[in-house]
Amino acid sequence: MAVWVPRFACPECRGEIDSRLRCLACGAPFERHDDLFRFLSSPRANEVEPFQQQYRTVRQREGYRRPSPDFYRMLPAVPRGDRHAGEWRIRSESYAHLLQHAIPDGRRAPLRILDLGAGNGWLSHRLAACGHSVVAVDRLDDETDGLGACRHYPVPFVAVQADFDALPFEPSQFDRVVFNSSLHYSANPAETLAHARRMLTPSGVIAVVDSPMFANEADGEAMVADQSHRIETDHGLGRVIRPGIGFVTFAGLERMTGSLGLQGRFFRTHGPIGWRLRRPLARLKLGRPPAAFGVWVAR
Repeated sequence: MAVWVPRFACPECRGEIDSRLRCLACGAPFERHDDLFRFLSSPRANEVEPFQQQYRTVRQREGYRRPSPDFYRMLPAVPRGDRHAGEWRIRSESYAHLLQHAIPDGRRAPLRILDLGAGNGWLSHRLAACGHSVVAVDRLDDETDGLGACRHYPVPFVAVQADFDALPFEPSQFDRVVFNSSLHYSANPAETLAHARRMLTPSGVIAVVDSPMFANEADGEAMVADQSHRIETDHGLGRVIRPGIGFVTFAGLERMTGSLGLQGRFFRTHGPIGWRLRRPLARLKLGRPPAAFGVWVAR
């Protein structure tokens, strides 16, 4: 099966990339191996490595890293007894919102979709299986919890190791840009969204999927503090390293996407019944609203 490969540009100087994956403007060399296009510069990789080491440790201890190819191929479905079954139920419902409100069905022309924060590539796999041309982007190339896991999927798509604030693509190539539970990892979401906007065709759409959403910043900051305390206590890692702000607000997303000429709408994910019933109790216990999840579609 032929796979669409986007036109690349240097992530640092925006120069043209030749067939050898070398920038014609600044001479920076890039490469492709292990079926990954690798556009993450050494300075950027070194900058995020402390976070990624901590991230791997926490993910391993919390049971997210799996060795079975069948596990990845089933996602977002997981066995009923899975440790994170409730979380994946939420992801599955949000995926349904994404398909319904941002991505037309297969009877229409296939789309070119950029999956930012693709992780193990489950969403790229699902969208590629629907007939779309998908490019999965993540900084992590880990074989059990990053882009290296893309080798498990039977439907091909392009995988690119890169930073979503330094995207290695020429502009105006994608019909959809999807932040796959990832925008909250940005230190400057407005700038990150502006980078994504440049990747879109004129009629393109940005979808922000399953980033923790709040009505006000104070509640988001309290959630981040709670999470950091739990990780420090449960895993003994000392200071938690966070590359981004950790959440987004409804007003913030409306303001940021509006400045890009886009109008957004939020489609809330309600989750399984047990999760919904626990939310009022969580609000009492935490002294703040719990995060909302779902899909923000801006067009």
